[in-house]
Amino acid sequence: MHGRLWFLYGNDHALALEELERQIAVRQLDKSKRLALISLLTYIGAYRRCAHWLTTQDGHLHVTGQQSWYRILRAGGEPNPWRALLNEQNMEALDQTVSQMFSNLQPITVDLVGGIGDQLENAALLWASQPLLPQPTLMRLRPHGENSKVVRDFIKQVPELPLEEAAGTPGSRHVTAPWFRFWLGLRQLERPPRQLLMDPRPRPNRHSRLLTCWRCKPDLNNPLSSFSRSLPFRRIQELYSEWDGLGLVIIDISDYQLVEQQALKNLHPGVQLARENIHCLSDTRRLMAQSDWIITVDTSLVHLAVACGRKVQLLLNLFPDERWVDLLSQEGSYRQLVTAHQQQQFHNWETPLRSLRQKLEL
Repeated sequence: MHGRLWFLYGNDHALALEELERQIAVRQLDKSKRLALISLLTYIGAYRRCAHWLTTQDGHLHVTGQQSWYRILRAGGEPNPWRALLNEQNMEALDQTVSQMFSNLQPITVDLVGGIGDQLENAALLWASQPLLPQPTLMRLRPHGENSKVVRDFIKQVPELPLEEAAGTPGSRHVTAPWFRFWLGLRQLERPPRQLLMDPRPRPNRHSRLLTCWRCKPDLNNPLSSFSRSLPFRRIQELYSEWDGLGLVIIDISDYQLVEQQALKNLHPGVQLARENIHCLSDTRRLMAQSDWIITVDTSLVHLAVACGRKVQLLLNLFPDERWVDLLSQEGSYRQLVTAHQQQQFHNWETPLRSLRQKLEL
C-alpha cells in the first residue's frame, strides 16, 4: 500500500531508520528526491541523522532542507527555530523592514498560513504577543490560503483581535506568520498563545458524552505524517467494542471511508458519525458544546478546543509535530487545557489509549 517506503508504516522503528537511510544513500538519486527522503527522518525522530545528511547535501540552500532544519531546531527546544527558514541575508532584511515599519507607523499584516490548526495557534500566539510590539495597533492578522474563510469566520468573533478586513489595509506590508515569529523571537517579544473565546465548560462525568476524532486529514504530500497521527480503523473498532454497554454517548467526527462508515453503523449503532454535518468551525463548536469530553489525535480539533477554552484529551504519536515541545512545556492556554497521552512505542497506540481510559475512569 505504501510502495517502496512500506517499512515506515510498521511498528519496527529500527528497521524504518535502517531502510530509510539505505534509500537516502542510493547514488542515482537526484538532490530533490534525496532531500525529500532525508526530511522523513524527522518524522521518525531521527533528528541527528537528519542533520548529518542535510549537512552533506547543503540542505540549508533548499526549501525542503530548510523545513527539516526548522523541525530539528524546534524539537531541540531552540528559542527561535524559525531562523532555519531564512538565509542570513533575508534575516537581516526582514529585521530591518519590520522594525522600520513600526518606527514609521506603517501598518503590517501578518498572513496566517497552513492548516486550520496552524492558523488558530498562530492567531492566539500573535494576539498574546501584540501588547509587547513597539506599536501594537499597527499589526493586523489575515487568514490566508484555502482555509482562510473558515478561519476568518471564526476569529472575527473574537473581540478586539486585530483582524484585517478582506479588502485589505491601505499601505500595509504583508509578512507570513513564520517570518513574523522569527522577528518576534529576535526581539524576545513572543508570548505563549492565549485563549480566544470562552465556550461553556461542562464538568466531565463518568457516563457522559464524548466528542472524538481518531484520524487527521490525509496529507497527500506527506502521507507518513497523517498515518502516524491517526488510529488504524481496526484499533478504533476494538476501542468501540470495549466501550459498548458503558452508557456513553459518542459523537465521532473522524473521516471514514464509506465501507468503514457502514461497518461502524452495523457494529456500533450507538456511535453518532457526524463528519458530514460539519461545514464550518461553528458546527464543530456546537458539537463541542454538547460534549463533556473532547478526545482527538493531532488535528485542528485540539486547536479549536483550546481556542474556545475547552479541555481536550490529545492522543500523540511517538514522534509528534515539534510544536508540542513548547506548547505543552510553557505556560499558556495549551498547557492549561491539553492533557497529552503519548505513544511509548513506534506506531503503537496501546499506552495512550490505556492512559485515556484511566483519565475517563472507564
